Amino acid sequence: MSEIGARIAEFFAWLSTIVPAFVTPDWAALIGLLPLFVAPLVLLWLLYTGGIWTLVGITKRGAQLKVGAPLPTPAPLGADGRPLFPAGRPYATSEAAIYPNGSTRSLRGEPLLIACPSCLAVRVAERSTCDACGLEVRARTLIAVERPAGPPPGGAARA
Repeated sequence: MSEIGARIAEFFAWLSTIVPAFVTPDWAALIGLLPLFVAPLVLLWLLYTGGIWTLVGITKRGAQLKVGAPLPTPAPLGADGRPLFPAGRPYATSEAAIYPNGSTRSLRGEPLLIACPSCLAVRVAERSTCDACGLEVRARTLIAVERPAGPPPGGAARA
């Protein structure tokens, strides 16, 4: 039994050297190791929140806006019954319609005409400079944004 007793005494001696390290630790050394435990937690938190915000950015529904197509207006008729087209606005003689500024093609795909506001020379609306007087007309149209008629289908849960 002396051999078993020696082994037990050896085990208790080893245990008595290990237990004080857990019961009364070296606090300065543990505080020095604290960044090794906190840094991975902070890194995991940053990766988690970054992933969540990435998913929100990818899956978030954007604004549901419809861009209104600028429609032509019928040209006013003169005393002789022929349409009157204002200078500086694109128009289509075949449709007798005045198009919004900046339009170059009709709804049928034909090129539009425009009369120069300075010399009243008629030219194709695709060209910005008048051949007769050299006046450059660059008219831009405003974008018409239409609101939806009502809430989206499916009730408030879809909104």
